[in-house]
Amino acid sequence: MHPEEQARVVIDRMFEEAGWKVVDRSGYAPNMTAVAVKEGMMKGNREADYLLFLNGKAIGILEAKRAEIAINADGVQEQAVIYTRSCPSWCQAWFPTLPIAYVSNSKDLMFYNSRQGNPEFEFCNRIHTPKEIAQILELYDEYVGLPTLSPKGLRDCQFEAITELEKSFRAGESRALMVLATGAGKTYTACLAAYRMLSFTPMRHILFLVDRNNLGKQAENEFGTFRLTETGDPFNTIFTVNRLKSSKIPNDSNVLISTIQRLFSLLNGEEIEDNDEDDENIKDRDIELPENPNLPSDFFDMIVIDECHRSIYGNWRKVLDYFSKAKLIGLTATPIPETKAFFNNNIIVNYTLEKSIVDGVNVDSRVYRIKTQVTENGGAILEGENVKKETRYTGQVQTVNNKETKNYTREELNRSIVNPAQIKLILETYRDAVYTEMFTDSQREPNMDYLPKTLIFALNESHATNIVQIAKEVFCRKDNRFVQKITYSSGDSNELIRQFRNDKDFRIAVTCTLVATGTDIKPLEVVMFMRDVASESLYIQMKGRGVRTIGDEQLRNVTPNAYSKDCFFLIDAVGVTEHEKTIVSPPDGPSTKLISLKELLEKIAHGNVSDDYLRLLASRLSRINHKCEEKERAEFTRLANQSMMEIASNIFTALENNALPTYINVNEPNTERKALVRSITNHPDARTYLLILNAGFVETLMPGEDTLISKGFSQEEAKSTTSAFENYCKEHKDEIEALRLIYNNNGEPITYAMLKDLENKLKWVNSKFNKSLLWNSYTIINPQSVKRYSTRDEKEALTNIIQLVRFAFHQIEKLESLYPSAGQRFNLWCGQIQRPLSSKQIELMHEIQNFIASNGYCAITEIKENDKSLAAQLIKAFAGKEMANEALSSLAQFIIYRKVA
Repeated sequence: MHPEEQARVVIDRMFEEAGWKVVDRSGYAPNMTAVAVKEGMMKGNREADYLLFLNGKAIGILEAKRAEIAINADGVQEQAVIYTRSCPSWCQAWFPTLPIAYVSNSKDLMFYNSRQGNPEFEFCNRIHTPKEIAQILELYDEYVGLPTLSPKGLRDCQFEAITELEKSFRAGESRALMVLATGAGKTYTACLAAYRMLSFTPMRHILFLVDRNNLGKQAENEFGTFRLTETGDPFNTIFTVNRLKSSKIPNDSNVLISTIQRLFSLLNGEEIEDNDEDDENIKDRDIELPENPNLPSDFFDMIVIDECHRSIYGNWRKVLDYFSKAKLIGLTATPIPETKAFFNNNIIVNYTLEKSIVDGVNVDSRVYRIKTQVTENGGAILEGENVKKETRYTGQVQTVNNKETKNYTREELNRSIVNPAQIKLILETYRDAVYTEMFTDSQREPNMDYLPKTLIFALNESHATNIVQIAKEVFCRKDNRFVQKITYSSGDSNELIRQFRNDKDFRIAVTCTLVATGTDIKPLEVVMFMRDVASESLYIQMKGRGVRTIGDEQLRNVTPNAYSKDCFFLIDAVGVTEHEKTIVSPPDGPSTKLISLKELLEKIAHGNVSDDYLRLLASRLSRINHKCEEKERAEFTRLANQSMMEIASNIFTALENNALPTYINVNEPNTERKALVRSITNHPDARTYLLILNAGFVETLMPGEDTLISKGFSQEEAKSTTSAFENYCKEHKDEIEALRLIYNNNGEPITYAMLKDLENKLKWVNSKFNKSLLWNSYTIINPQSVKRYSTRDEKEALTNIIQLVRFAFHQIEKLESLYPSAGQRFNLWCGQIQRPLSSKQIELMHEIQNFIASNGYCAITEIKENDKSLAAQLIKAFAGKEMANEALSSLAQFIIYRKVA
């Protein structure tokens, strides 16, 4: 390297350390933030060593010299000044004369600012950051101080998200949507965006909007551990991060974490309690902002909306609209059309679950299906059978004897009918299969104390309680640690999630929706659906709880008998994987305020008999009457002296015929209107009974019956995967080198590089074309022709691809790894090759046999890259490189092709 080239290497590093990206002229793009262009073109076809740009406009130059040249010599500085006056007219620039110049010989550095009075070159110890240049020159551009983002410490999707976000803001966009798969690091990406905006732009207040209060605590922790900062210090020691816990925001707050409901309470001056109540369970209210909200509309510079497919629509959108000057960033793994439209279809990154699996960011699932008679077809409560009947409204439980046989549907199961036998059968089937059919690759010690971490989705609180009680029985547990509920009634849900994530003795968590979104439990290896899901977005979020990757040692810290997490198991006990899902749209505008039946009855009893309330009462009476049994209808009639249908019919008739005087307010007599509902208003017991009927009953069989229809991995999915794989191999057998050689089967060397190329191509085509998943798929549909792995080395062998392709091409009848028989094949090879081997040659080749069986053919060149000593010994033992390569090729053909060369 020439002396000037050596100096340039140092200067390049100085630029990069200051936040400038160094590129050649051909690598320049105007949407880059801070760029140093090598050999920048100036007037008169001259070239500046480095031409500097901020936000697409030229700002200065750097003149580079060899280390032995003094940079304070007049000629050097004059040349630099001339370049500042030579910016070509076709190049955008901040000023007609470039104000900034540097000169450097890699050891010393001098700086010149032509806009300073009596400008002179001055020694300095480093190149200025873009932000410092913007401050020195008083450049009025929000984003001009942003340094070029380094990819170090970031996933590709995170680097793309931040780079494209900043491009979008510089282009004048006010809204941007980041679609990032579960586990891809959405909150980490948001922390980086917030850090860069607070550090390098005029932004001072950022709102991080979370979907639920417990996720706010998780986000607060993430900001506390984020260290991708200039100094390496945590984010929350550089900027102040607060979670909204009261009706006041600390004056020094830079990042505020809140739900949209809490934010609305803040704007209204309402008291805020810091608890984990689910904001979705807060009853609907009129969302009208006060005339003078507690925060000015320009308070937030940027709002990051996590899980943005859920919480920003209908009435709640008014809160966001109030902060109209803020930049909006949406984060989601499951965008719906309305989400895309809200963010003006400005999707700056679209990183899907499939891409994340290919990249190794997440793991894929294997579906294990359990079908029972009751789950599929419903059942019956026979005459004379006892059931426990719970009155939901009061919580009262009594044992009753069923007077006549009553059938129930699969839809009624777990809503109004609980069959403990069905729950028990599903859990017993899982217990018996977990170590015999699921975690057999490699075989785990069948220790139920370390049952793989299992998350069960239940339909409701009552269902979850039943599952917990029955799971204790199935797994023979008397303690309260092994299986627990994580629901809103279970106390500190954050602490329970932390325990489930970290504790060895907490193996099964049962939830409804609390752990369905946003919760990171990396050791989770089994997700069981004991409830069906119709929403596509919710299903993907729920399934996404299992996709997180985890290191082997970290996994063994909580599951000691585990080896590694290469996939997770989705146990489908209700058919959730077998039907199309719907995309649920949020309301376009303000939604109708909901009112509970209890509120409605109370208001009508106090004389509020408007058209809307009367119509709503009639509608609800009709619905309750329809779902009731005859004896319940009769009991209401006894209490009210009038049937539900008679009351409803009279109301509907009066309204349709416009037979009622206009309702003005509750203080008017409203005699004719009140007469329509007198049987309800005058009989409190009838109103209470209506509430009981509306809430319904849950009948629990004692104990009920159920039978298993089938269990096992999805045949349909396995057939679909292997069929697609075989078609791909056939279609590309002439263009992909490894496929061509395997198909021709003529003994040509199949190298590690060829196999890695094929492996990568397969992953990019289909995330299911993973060696292990393909092997498992063939095992499901053709178990007698597939030999399971017995060791981890066998499972991870790259040459398994060769065997899979051969099986797809029908070249072999049994799918088995080449790795286990390598030693046997080596001994046969030693006895069958034409020339005898010396003991030293045998010793050295023996060291190579497992490498070939695992990675394919290797030559001396590849061996030398990993072990120079072994390569030298082979060359010496075989009297030259050529003979050594011949021996390696011969052994590879014998192990891979089973042929003697």
